[in-house]
Amino acid sequence: MEFDHDLKNAVVDLAGSGGSRPLRELAPGDWTAVHVLTGPASGARIERELGLPVEVAGDGTYGGDYVQDGNLLVFLRDDEVSRMVSLGQLAALGDGRYGADVVLEAQDGAIRMIDPDEGASAD
Repeated sequence: MEFDHDLKNAVVDLAGSGGSRPLRELAPGDWTAVHVLTGPASGARIERELGLPVEVAGDGTYGGDYVQDGNLLVFLRDDEVSRMVSLGQLAALGDGRYGADVVLEAQDGAIRMIDPDEGASAD
């Protein structure tokens, strides 16, 4: 797991300035879905929510648990973890699983996630 300063800053800037941006522009890479959780979260909870085994280690972790109060983004490629990213103390994104086309939209200083693949959104 890594702390992604650029992604955190981009989310904060978007919330403050308004507008919308595809998450793929802010977090490029070879991923087909992203699962967003808000910490702290035990390794067991993360595995339960993802439905697959994961190793929770690196930035923002302790003893196999995610110990930050902010968002954890688990990028998936065909149901395998390709990257895990911590936003540190920033908890601006709604929990849930989203497709690769998810768009972040600023609304009144907050971020709404709109998933065109599912027709779903989270506040």
